[in-house]
Amino acid sequence: MKFEDYYKEFCEVFGHPLWHMPMMLIGVFFMIELMHINEHYNMERGDAHGYCGQKEWVKKLQDEYY
Repeated sequence: MKFEDYYKEFCEVFGHPLWHMPMMLIGVFFMIELMHINEHYNMERGDAHGYCGQKEWVKKLQDEYY
C-alpha cells in the first residue's frame, strides 16, 4: 500500500462524526476529572465535595428551603 492509501483511510476513520463525538465526550470527562482532582489538592481542608456547603450564605439558603 502506498502512503496515500494509508492517509485516505486515516482521514476516513478520524474524520467520521461517530469517532468525533465519543472522543469529545471522553475529553470533556477527562477535563472535569482533572479539575476535580486538582481541587482536592488545592483546598485548604481537602474537601472539594463539601466546600460550598461550608459557606454561610449556603447554610442560610438550606435553612430556608429545608
